[in-house]
Amino acid sequence: MSAKGKLATALLTDMGRVRKNNEDAVGEDRDMGLLILADGMGGYNAGEIASGLAISTVQDTVKKEWKGLKGGEIDETSGNSREALLLKSAVELAHKTIHQVSQTQPQCAGMGTTVVTCLFHHDRMSIAYVGDSRLYRLRHGKFEQVTRDHSLIEELIARGHYTREDAKKLVRKNIVTRALGVEPEVKVDIIEDPIEVGDVILICSDGLCDMVDDQTIGLTLSKFADNLPDAAKALVTLANDRGGKDNVSVALARVDASFAPGRRWYERLMEWF
Repeated sequence: MSAKGKLATALLTDMGRVRKNNEDAVGEDRDMGLLILADGMGGYNAGEIASGLAISTVQDTVKKEWKGLKGGEIDETSGNSREALLLKSAVELAHKTIHQVSQTQPQCAGMGTTVVTCLFHHDRMSIAYVGDSRLYRLRHGKFEQVTRDHSLIEELIARGHYTREDAKKLVRKNIVTRALGVEPEVKVDIIEDPIEVGDVILICSDGLCDMVDDQTIGLTLSKFADNLPDAAKALVTLANDRGGKDNVSVALARVDASFAPGRRWYERLMEWF
């Protein structure tokens, strides 16, 4: 089912004020309703290679399988949609590809990347992610984080070692506990959430949320919800004005029409009898 005309999008990536290169990457396929963001890591520009491989592999894999997908079906074993499982397998393939390159190319040794990808379909959003890049949702003025960071600080909070307030003071940020390409295996988390017309989705690298607090991000998104390119520019500018210590990237989507599948012609015809 095509997302054309149902989804407005805007993507923007920026080097920031401190870094010498941009290891973030963003991608989309608006017809499929697909968004992807990756934040690479590694020396000698290897982070750029890792994030670029993540974007291209996910995009190519989903595009290859998308038309043959029996949309809206739920897998009985996992309880997830076929779309979510497709995203998961695409991210897993990206992981294998990045890991293989890092093992065979000395200049890419140790490279890795975060990734968040989402697919809009059948009035739901399927998400697959690894790392501490985030996905947020703005709905009816309420702004909330949908994903949970794969980071040391989140792990310690989840285990009850720190309150969130204490952890922010005592635990180093940006220590990720999962990333594509670093270890031989990686666990990919998937989330499925209903979507509503008017929802605004933000995917961002930590270059935004480390520089700008959630409340300010939410207010900015609310202000520019009708103009996503302006929203993207405003968010990147905020991060840079507050130091721009990292690359900063955003991928925005606004749901402009329902993704519910239309009824078949003969179902509509039966209403006349």
